[in-house]
Amino acid sequence: MPLYLHVLSEQEYGLNDLMLICGAFFMILVTLRINSAMLTVYYDYLDDENLKKQYLSNSFSFSIVVGCLIGLVFWFLGPSIFDSLFKSEVATFYPYGLIVLVYAILGEINATYFIYLRNEKDLIGYLVVVGAQILTTIILQLIFVLILKWGVVGLLAANLVSNVIVFIMILLREKNILTLNFDSEMIRKSIRFSVALIPYLIIWWVLTKGGKFVLERNADLTTVAVFAILVTLSSIVLILAEAVINGLRPFLFEIFATQKKVIGNAKVDLLTKMIVNIPLLVIPVIVLIGSNLQWLTAKVAYLEVGEYITLMVLIIFILVYAKLFYQQMVFVKRSDIVTLLSFLVMIALCSGFYYLVPTMKIWGVLYSTLIANALMALLFFTAGQHYLRLGYNFNAILLYPILFFGTLYGLEYLCLVLLEWSRSQFGLMQFFVLTGLVIIMNWKSIHAYRSVFLKPSELTTT
Repeated sequence: MPLYLHVLSEQEYGLNDLMLICGAFFMILVTLRINSAMLTVYYDYLDDENLKKQYLSNSFSFSIVVGCLIGLVFWFLGPSIFDSLFKSEVATFYPYGLIVLVYAILGEINATYFIYLRNEKDLIGYLVVVGAQILTTIILQLIFVLILKWGVVGLLAANLVSNVIVFIMILLREKNILTLNFDSEMIRKSIRFSVALIPYLIIWWVLTKGGKFVLERNADLTTVAVFAILVTLSSIVLILAEAVINGLRPFLFEIFATQKKVIGNAKVDLLTKMIVNIPLLVIPVIVLIGSNLQWLTAKVAYLEVGEYITLMVLIIFILVYAKLFYQQMVFVKRSDIVTLLSFLVMIALCSGFYYLVPTMKIWGVLYSTLIANALMALLFFTAGQHYLRLGYNFNAILLYPILFFGTLYGLEYLCLVLLEWSRSQFGLMQFFVLTGLVIIMNWKSIHAYRSVFLKPSELTTT
């Protein structure tokens, strides 16, 4: 972000963000999201190493074939789609859309292998390939933007080249991963799950990315840039939550698969508590940065982020619950129910956008998203408990967050209204108070958290 804010204008930052979320949309469709089936179908072959390798090969290779075919379709339709989608004339398919299309295809193909490594609990292998992607992206962005002065094209091209490098690494690591001799049953099981999930993923994209498109239609790229920074900062909460879920899902799903009793299961209690409570650690940091963006940029427009940041972190945190309850329906392969419920949430969100955004701009997006996220969490919890009932420890996953956010908003009122401090001073105050509060709330569980990673076998043994 410091690189973006220093080098790019507000309009360029807004354009870059719009292109990234276009890439996120391409990722949903270009390979039929076959890699999502790796999350659950993999466990059908849990006891047979040869079948697991065969399933990896089938999924990876089939993603390549489908990605090339669907990519060709978007190649021809892309310009028309971009012309009808964006108000701004600078948001064009060539070169921006084409770059994100290609890196989206490669990203989805590579993701199949990433999920396989997580399911295998191969931490070293996962760190190697993901670390390579992160480092090459950062290094190439610095070269393309700071040295070659390619601007937004350079940022997007760095993502593309890093995905190419990782794709080659995967081929070198798994020399027999490519095949054209597909197992029809494996492919059928994967497609049955993944295609049913695509509507949900599109809806999820609308729920998490759609606000920027609505703003672009009702405001300008500078407003989009302000909202993009707000989302980027607050999304660290969801990124951390997804990282925790990705790390713990194999343990959680093995418990579901091997132990009949999951109600009142202490191991499940520990894992779900980690999923909800660990993301709280990063919120004080996000609010601190959002309240002090003058540390990162001299552009006055971006300082507006501080007004929205405390509400935005709550909005994003509610999605942690949705992600948690979503896991129950993934395990029982009820992607159809996920899609149906998400469609209802999308209707609520779009209604909010229609009535609130034209007049309230960013506040309208925030209020609409708050209502939609809360509805999603409630619906996912109800459906998840219906198909796979878990005995959640609500003191751990609900009471602690309520205390945390109550303290955050109490401090905001105290500092800004009663004491008339600056938002920068409030940011510092809440950072120290809330960080200490999270540590105190989880102090007795720190040893148990460590045991998950240091002694993981204990979580899946009966």
